[in-house]
Amino acid sequence: MATIIIQRLDGTVYDLDAMGFRVKKFDIPLPNYNHSYQQIGNYGSTLIGTQAQQLVIPLVIDITAMDIHDYNFQLLQLRRVFRSDEDFFVINMYAPFIRWRCRAEAVTPSQNGNFWRASDVTINLDCPSGFAESVATTQDPVDPPNNGWGFGQGFNTEQIPSYIYTTADFTFFNAGVIPLRADDRPVKITFQGTAPNGFTLTNNTTKQSFKLTKGVRSSDVVTILGFVPSINGKQEYSSSDHGFLDFAVGENKLHLDGASGFTMKFDTRFYY
Repeated sequence: MATIIIQRLDGTVYDLDAMGFRVKKFDIPLPNYNHSYQQIGNYGSTLIGTQAQQLVIPLVIDITAMDIHDYNFQLLQLRRVFRSDEDFFVINMYAPFIRWRCRAEAVTPSQNGNFWRASDVTINLDCPSGFAESVATTQDPVDPPNNGWGFGQGFNTEQIPSYIYTTADFTFFNAGVIPLRADDRPVKITFQGTAPNGFTLTNNTTKQSFKLTKGVRSSDVVTILGFVPSINGKQEYSSSDHGFLDFAVGENKLHLDGASGFTMKFDTRFYY
């Protein structure tokens, strides 16, 4: 049975167990937060900021082979799998609906005497984001445990959310454990509809709004990613009030003004 899968950015998948790398441990640390304090008075300090730091995830494997030649071949395979001039994804098949984006630190396997084996090889995986991401996006229908989603990701299975909206008032549900901010993991919003004088999208939960000041027709496609809107693929930053939208953890109540006959799609991953 597969336990740990390595997936390269080009889609190539490596099953470590099937390749002869017996996975012994894959221990995920809890999020690593750094708290900053400022001395204000004579007694104690004041918390002035908290940032999530990168994670170092230890993966412990045994390397097994049929003979000394095969052992050296396995070492070559290990180099290929954990090549770290680019990121790769690590997926624990006991929770295949989330993945960690990592690079591997240097490691030197030590052969066990005359045996064609290396035991307890620890490969430290650096995860700069500090969090796992959902394999699926919100444009994959939410249907745990299908379509790349799974139980335990924070959805109410009795009221599954949709991320395609056609009404002026709707709820965007952030199922992850961290906010989705315009300057950090922005949500891609796509609007198609009629808005002769532009439109205003307001997140009543975060008290933020974005206003498009240029009129659009039903054939136009408006995309908002972070701070920058585009119309039909052309950036239109000057055609907005320079507002932006963040999305809190959990329910976000939104309202759209100025548009009719529209479809609005929200595309993002969630982070755990």
